Amino acid sequence: MDNKVNLSGDWDIYVNFANPIEKINDITLITDWTKQTVPGCWEQSVKDKKSDGPVWYRKYFTIPESWEGNLMSIHFEGVNYYCEVWLNGKSVGSHEGGWNGFELDITKHILFSEPNEIFVKVYKQGERFPIRECLAGFFPDVGVIFGGIWKPVTVKLLPSVTVKDIFVKPDIKEAKIEVEFDINNHLLNEENIEITFSLFNPNDILEQTITNKITAPGIHNMEKQLATINLENEIHHWSPETPQLYRLETKVMLDGKEIFTESTKFGMKDVHIKGDHIYLNGNPLYLRGVLHWGWYSEIIAPIPSREEILEELQRVKDSGFNLVKHCLYVPTKDYLEIADEMGIFIWQELPMWLPQVSDEFYNRVYYQYERIIKEIRNHPSIILWTLGCELDHSVNAKFLSDLYETAKMLTNNAIIRDNSGSGECYGGLLKEYADFYDYHFYNDVHFYRDLINQFAGSWREEKPWVFGEFCDYDVFRNIEKVRQRYNGELPWWLKNDLIENPGSKEDRWHWYRQEEKMTQLNLPFSSQQIAENANKSAFVYRKAVLELVRSYQKITGYALTSIKGNPIATSSIFDDFGNPNHPPKAFKQFNNSTVISLTWDNRRNWINGGDRLINWDSYNYFSNDTFRPHLFISHYDSNTIKNASINWQLHTEDETLLAVGEISDINLSRGEAKEVGIAEVVLPVVSEPVKLVFFAKLMYGTEMITNEWTFWLFPEEQLKPFGSSITIQDPLHLLTGIEKIYPEFSYLKIFEPSDTRVIVTSLLQPHHYEFMDQGGRVLYIQRGEGEFEIDRLPFWRESIQLFHTHPIIDSFPHENHTGMALYGVGTDTAFNRSTLPACSPLMDRLDARTFELTNYLFETQVGKGKLIATTLRFEGGLGSQPTGITQNTAGLYFFETIVKYLMEN
Repeated sequence: MDNKVNLSGDWDIYVNFANPIEKINDITLITDWTKQTVPGCWEQSVKDKKSDGPVWYRKYFTIPESWEGNLMSIHFEGVNYYCEVWLNGKSVGSHEGGWNGFELDITKHILFSEPNEIFVKVYKQGERFPIRECLAGFFPDVGVIFGGIWKPVTVKLLPSVTVKDIFVKPDIKEAKIEVEFDINNHLLNEENIEITFSLFNPNDILEQTITNKITAPGIHNMEKQLATINLENEIHHWSPETPQLYRLETKVMLDGKEIFTESTKFGMKDVHIKGDHIYLNGNPLYLRGVLHWGWYSEIIAPIPSREEILEELQRVKDSGFNLVKHCLYVPTKDYLEIADEMGIFIWQELPMWLPQVSDEFYNRVYYQYERIIKEIRNHPSIILWTLGCELDHSVNAKFLSDLYETAKMLTNNAIIRDNSGSGECYGGLLKEYADFYDYHFYNDVHFYRDLINQFAGSWREEKPWVFGEFCDYDVFRNIEKVRQRYNGELPWWLKNDLIENPGSKEDRWHWYRQEEKMTQLNLPFSSQQIAENANKSAFVYRKAVLELVRSYQKITGYALTSIKGNPIATSSIFDDFGNPNHPPKAFKQFNNSTVISLTWDNRRNWINGGDRLINWDSYNYFSNDTFRPHLFISHYDSNTIKNASINWQLHTEDETLLAVGEISDINLSRGEAKEVGIAEVVLPVVSEPVKLVFFAKLMYGTEMITNEWTFWLFPEEQLKPFGSSITIQDPLHLLTGIEKIYPEFSYLKIFEPSDTRVIVTSLLQPHHYEFMDQGGRVLYIQRGEGEFEIDRLPFWRESIQLFHTHPIIDSFPHENHTGMALYGVGTDTAFNRSTLPACSPLMDRLDARTFELTNYLFETQVGKGKLIATTLRFEGGLGSQPTGITQNTAGLYFFETIVKYLMEN
C-alpha cells in the first residue's frame, strides 16, 4: 500500500500582523482565511514583508482507513523559522530551524472517520527570533528573509522498524562502500531484523546485495550501524565529465516481510588534497564557480522548479563554470540532485553570517548544522564546505574547532573551512580550522597582483587556494526593461517602501531610488547606453582578473560574485531575468578548464641608490615599441597536451595583419600552469590611436582553445611643436621624468609669464587664476585634497565611467566603456560634482550602487582663459599601475591630448 499522503498544494493562511493571534483556541474562531501554496512563503502573497509573524496555516486531509493501527508521522522538509503544530486540536510538537526537515509523531491524534485538521503557527526570524542569532544567512541583506512552510509536507506511514540517516562512504582505492545508518525500532519486544542493502550501478543494474541480521532491543534507537559492500565490477567514477550515479536500496525485513525501503543515490568519487591542489579521482581540479545567494525574485524563497534549475545550471555551464557556491543558505533537494546529474560541483556554505554570539546561538548552530549536514551529505556534487562567512573575533576558537571537527566527522573527512573569507581579513581568529585558503578580494584590478603575491607567499603552509567570493563588478539595471517585465510597475524589491521592501532601509546602496536619482541627474545617455557601457566594462575587468589569477599555480579555484542580479547587487553574470550580461562563448575563453593568458617582462630601475621594481603599461604602446607577450597556459582539461602548437597573430581592428607566429612543442599534463613561449613584434608608426587585437589558438587532440586581447597603439610626442609655450609647475612631483620626453618645456618653480600659453600644475595657486584671467590655459592635476572637494571612490568597482562628447574625449580610445586603455590612469578620487564651479564635464563617474555622480575631468571658463582639472593618474602609481608618466603610455597620451587641446583652443 502507498505509505505517504502528500500535503503540499493549497493551504489556508491567516495573517494579521496588526492584531496577531497567539493561541490555538482563538485561531479556530477565525473565518477570513486566504489561500497559500505550499511549498512557498507568505511573502509571495503578503505585502508586509517586514513583520515576522505569527502566520497561521490550516489544512484538512484524510488518511486511508487501512493505516489504522499503524505508526504515523508528519514530515516537514522545511519551515522557516519556528513553528508549533496542532492536529485535531492537540499539540503534536514544535520545531526551530529553517534549513532542515523534521518529523512529528501524530499516531495518537489521527482520525479515520472524518477529515483531519492541522494548524501550523509560524514565525520567521525577526523580533521574536533575532536575525543575527538565528541562522538567517544572507537573505535579510539580499532582499528579505522569507517565512512559512517553504518545502514539501507529507504524512508518512511508519513501519515498526526504520533505517534513517543513511550515509554512503565511497572508497575507490579499496573498491568498496561503507554504509553508516541508524535504526529506529518501535517494537515492544526484541526482534530479529534483517537489513538488506542492494547496490545498483549507474545503468541501474544490480551489482551486489548484502544482508545484515541485527538484534535490536525494543523501543530503542541504535546509532551508527555499519555495513560494508565490496565492489567486484568496474567502478564508474563520478566527475563533471562522467556524472555517473550509483543507487543503494535499503530494505528492512521483519518475519520475512518487507516493511521499509529507501533509495539513496551517491557517486563513487575520491576527493583529497595534495600540496596546493584538490584532486578528484586522482586528477587535479580547477574550480570555476559562481556565487549564489538563493535569490529568486518571483518566489522569494529559494525553491525554483526543476525546469528552472536545469536552465540555470545549463547557463552556468555555457559560460564555462563548473561550480555553484550556495552562500549562506541551503538549496533544495532538487537543486542538489540536478547538480549531481549534470556534473556541476557545489560549494556548500552554511548560514552563519555576522552572528550575535551567545551560548544559545552556539547550541542552535550545533543542533541545526548536524541535521543540515546529514540531509545533504550523500550528494557527490558537494566538493567543498564552509561553516560561516567573514566571521570576526566574536566567534571563539573552541566553537569553531568543535564545529570543524564535527563537520569533518559527519562528512567522512570532506574538504572544509571554518570561515570563508578568513579571520585574517575580517578581524577574526588567526588560528584557522581549514583545509584550504579562501579570501574575498573585492578591489580594483590594479591591486590584485600585490594582494595575491602577499597572500600566496611561498613561505605559507601548502594548501589549495580557492576564492570564496571575489571579482564583483556592478553593472547598470535598465529600469525600463524591468518595468516592461512587470506591466509598467516596479517589482516589490525595487520599491522605496520599508514595509513591502525592508531592504530599502539600507543607506549603502540605492537601487530602490534609481529612477528618482537618475531623473535628477538628467544625463545625456540613455539607460540602454549606460547598461551596455557597464556590461562591457565588467567583461574587461573580469577577463583581466581571471587571467591574472590563472597565472598563479597556487590558486586553484574561485567563486565569482555573483550568479544573478538582486536587490543589493548587479555584479552578476546573468541579469535579473537570467539573461547573460556577457557573451557566454567569449566569457568561456578565460573561464574554462584550459585557458591561455598573457604575462609580461619585468622591469627595474635604480632609484635613490637602489633597485626598485618598475611597473609599465603592458596594454598600451607607442609607435616603434616592441610588443612582447609571454603566452601562459593553465591546463586542467582531462586530456594531456602533447607536442601541441599555439598559432598567434596580431592584427588591427580592420583585420590588417601585422604579424603571425607559432609556438611549438608544447607539453602539459593536467594541473600544470606555465609559460610556453613568447611572441615579439616591433609595432608600426601610427598617426592616431589604433586598436590592436592579439589572437592565440591552441590545438590538441580534438580540443581547440582560443583567446584574444585588445591593445592600443598611440602616436608619439604630440607636443613637440609647442616647445616652451608649455610650462610645468609640479610641486607634488606627479610628472617626474616628463622633462626627459619634453626637454623643451619650461620647468619653473616661480612662474614667469613670458610666452607661456599653457601651464600644467599639481598645485593650483593664485597666480594661475591671474594667468587664466588674462586668457591663459591651465591643466590642474589634483591628487588628494586640493582646490576642489573630492570623494574617495574605486575606479572600476561599483562605478560606470561616462564619456561626454568633447574633442579631448573623442581623441582618446575609450570605446564608450572602461577598457584597459584606462588601466594606468584609473584613480581612487573623484571631484564632488555638486561643489564644482559651472563647468562642462568631460568624464564622470556614475556610482552603480548609489547613483551619485562625481567627476574625473572637467573644463571651465576662468576670466578669458580656461581651466581643465582632473583626478586621473597620468603617473599611474596605484598597485600594479605603471610607475610614473614615462612608463604610462596611455596616461602620457591622455595628458598630451589635453595639453594639445588647450594649446589649440
